[in-house]
Amino acid sequence: MRDADTKTVYRSFVSAVRFFYEHGPRLVAISALWFLCSVPLVTVGPATLGAYAAVTSLREGYTFDRERVAATLKRHGLSATLLSGVPLAFAAIAGLYARRYLLERSTVALVLGVITTYAAAYTALVLIPTFAGLAAGEDLEPAVRAGIRWTGRNALGAVMIGMGTIVLFAVTGALTIAFVVVFGGMVAAFHLEALLGPPPKSEAAEDHWSPYESARR
Repeated sequence: MRDADTKTVYRSFVSAVRFFYEHGPRLVAISALWFLCSVPLVTVGPATLGAYAAVTSLREGYTFDRERVAATLKRHGLSATLLSGVPLAFAAIAGLYARRYLLERSTVALVLGVITTYAAAYTALVLIPTFAGLAAGEDLEPAVRAGIRWTGRNALGAVMIGMGTIVLFAVTGALTIAFVVVFGGMVAAFHLEALLGPPPKSEAAEDHWSPYESARR
């Protein structure tokens, strides 16, 4: 079992690009649906979980299993909404502290702003392995625990995944239409590749690891 180091994350990103190329039409549809469902913002959690579940079904059977996606959202949709609200809430509070610092030059506001910004980033990173676990069939509590453990044990890997996501967001966002038809599916493929390893049929090609097997042990 290997840690999520820089090379692992880089190879996962390259593999995700290849995966997107192989399943282009389906991943474009997933990306577009993710974008449409995320527009209200409060639905970004369930939309992301749905994208993860859809890509997981592609990884396992090369087909888009609508019933699996629906079952995952029915089971964990509300939890995904609540969980995704945590980093959003921290980010909003950080914004308020930043505004107060700019207006008053308050040291306390600066410190609290830094703390809440860190909390927003950390909880957002924890959600990546948590949602991957939920999409793979984990129960809520074990998935959250595994996500927290994995993020704590693989700080560098988590940061690299976060940075890769930000880069992908910036590049596709700059191209506008690419964000709609690429980002959602591509980022889900990237995250699942980094966390769960290659799809089952290509496991022999590379030695990857799963944080959820580690959590069970």
